Amino acid sequence: MQAKNRHFNDIAVGKKIRFRRNIVGLSQKQLGDHLGVTFQQIKKYEKGIKPVGAGLLQEIAEILDVPISFFYADISTKKDALYNYDERIASKAEYLLLNGFRSLASGKQRAILRLIFD
Repeated sequence: MQAKNRHFNDIAVGKKIRFRRNIVGLSQKQLGDHLGVTFQQIKKYEKGIKPVGAGLLQEIAEILDVPISFFYADISTKKDALYNYDERIASKAEYLLLNGFRSLASGKQRAILRLIFD
Protein backbone atom coordinates (compact mmCIF):
# COMPACT_ATOMS: atom_id res chain seq x y z
CA MET A 1 0.00 0.00 0.00
CA GLN A 2 1.44 3.36 -0.97
CA ALA A 3 1.74 6.20 1.52
CA LYS A 4 -0.89 8.31 -0.23
CA ASN A 5 -3.47 5.56 0.38
CA ARG A 6 -2.87 5.35 4.11
CA HIS A 7 -5.73 6.61 6.25
CA PHE A 8 -4.64 9.31 8.69
CA ASN A 9 -6.29 7.47 11.61
CA ASP A 10 -4.16 4.38 10.86
CA ILE A 11 -1.10 6.62 10.90
CA ALA A 12 -2.18 8.23 14.19
CA VAL A 13 -2.77 4.84 15.85
CA GLY A 14 0.61 3.63 14.57
CA LYS A 15 2.37 6.69 15.98
CA LYS A 16 0.78 6.08 19.36
CA ILE A 17 1.85 2.43 19.29
CA ARG A 18 5.44 3.52 18.60
CA PHE A 19 5.26 6.27 21.25
CA ARG A 20 3.99 3.93 23.97
CA ARG A 21 6.34 1.10 22.92
CA ASN A 22 9.28 3.46 23.35
CA ILE A 23 7.98 4.66 26.72
CA VAL A 24 7.82 1.11 28.11
CA GLY A 25 11.20 0.27 26.57
CA LEU A 26 10.26 -2.47 24.11
CA SER A 27 11.91 -2.90 20.73
CA GLN A 28 9.86 -3.63 17.63
CA LYS A 29 11.20 -7.18 17.78
CA GLN A 30 10.17 -7.64 21.41
CA LEU A 31 6.65 -6.38 20.75
CA GLY A 32 6.46 -8.58 17.68
CA ASP A 33 7.57 -11.60 19.71
CA HIS A 34 4.78 -10.97 22.23
CA LEU A 35 2.26 -10.78 19.39
CA GLY A 36 3.67 -13.59 17.27
CA VAL A 37 4.53 -11.30 14.33
CA THR A 38 7.79 -10.04 12.88
CA PHE A 39 9.37 -6.70 13.70
CA GLN A 40 8.75 -5.75 10.06
CA GLN A 41 5.02 -6.17 10.69
CA ILE A 42 5.25 -3.93 13.78
CA LYS A 43 7.07 -1.37 11.64
CA LYS A 44 4.20 -1.43 9.12
CA TYR A 45 1.64 -0.93 11.91
CA GLU A 46 3.63 1.96 13.39
CA LYS A 47 3.92 3.70 10.03
CA GLY A 48 0.24 3.20 9.27
CA ILE A 49 1.08 1.14 6.20
CA LYS A 50 -0.96 -1.79 7.50
CA PRO A 51 -4.02 -1.07 9.68
CA VAL A 52 -4.18 -2.75 13.09
CA GLY A 53 -7.32 -4.82 13.63
CA ALA A 54 -9.39 -4.40 16.78
CA GLY A 55 -8.35 -7.73 18.33
CA LEU A 56 -4.67 -7.13 17.73
CA LEU A 57 -4.92 -3.56 19.03
CA GLN A 58 -6.45 -4.93 22.25
CA GLU A 59 -3.45 -7.28 22.62
CA ILE A 60 -1.05 -4.39 21.98
CA ALA A 61 -2.87 -2.29 24.59
CA GLU A 62 -2.50 -5.07 27.16
CA ILE A 63 1.20 -5.55 26.42
CA LEU A 64 1.86 -1.79 26.55
CA ASP A 65 -0.28 -1.44 29.69
CA VAL A 66 -2.73 1.17 28.40
CA PRO A 67 -6.47 1.07 27.76
CA ILE A 68 -7.37 0.58 24.12
CA SER A 69 -8.86 4.09 24.17
CA PHE A 70 -5.29 5.45 24.46
CA PHE A 71 -4.82 4.78 20.76
CA TYR A 72 -7.97 6.65 19.79
CA ALA A 73 -7.69 9.64 22.12
CA ASP A 74 -7.49 12.91 20.18
CA ILE A 75 -8.27 11.26 16.85
CA SER A 76 -10.87 13.12 14.88
CA THR A 77 -11.91 13.36 11.28
CA LYS A 78 -9.29 16.03 10.63
CA LYS A 79 -5.78 15.20 9.46
CA ASP A 80 -4.26 17.76 11.85
CA ALA A 81 -5.33 15.51 14.75
CA LEU A 82 -2.17 13.50 14.10
CA TYR A 83 -0.11 16.14 15.81
CA ASN A 84 -2.00 16.59 19.09
CA TYR A 85 0.75 14.96 21.13
CA ASP A 86 4.47 15.47 21.11
CA GLU A 87 5.93 12.49 19.27
CA ARG A 88 9.46 13.78 19.96
CA ILE A 89 9.17 12.48 23.54
CA ALA A 90 10.74 9.13 22.95
CA SER A 91 12.02 7.96 26.32
CA LYS A 92 10.37 7.15 29.60
CA ALA A 93 12.70 9.60 31.36
CA GLU A 94 11.61 12.46 29.08
CA TYR A 95 7.96 11.55 29.59
CA LEU A 96 8.31 11.46 33.39
CA LEU A 97 10.30 14.69 33.40
CA LEU A 98 7.69 16.51 31.35
CA ASN A 99 4.81 15.21 33.48
CA GLY A 100 6.65 16.21 36.65
CA PHE A 101 7.39 19.67 35.28
CA ARG A 102 3.76 20.19 34.31
CA SER A 103 2.60 19.34 37.83
CA LEU A 104 4.80 22.03 39.42
CA ALA A 105 3.57 25.45 40.45
CA SER A 106 4.42 28.14 37.91
CA GLY A 107 7.06 29.69 40.19
CA LYS A 108 8.93 26.40 40.39
CA GLN A 109 8.63 25.94 36.64
CA ARG A 110 10.19 29.38 36.07
CA ALA A 111 13.01 28.54 38.51
CA ILE A 112 13.79 25.34 36.61
CA LEU A 113 13.73 27.17 33.28
CA ARG A 114 16.13 29.81 34.66
CA LEU A 115 18.41 27.03 35.86
CA ILE A 116 18.42 25.41 32.43
CA PHE A 117 18.71 28.52 30.28
CA ASP A 118 20.79 30.93 32.38
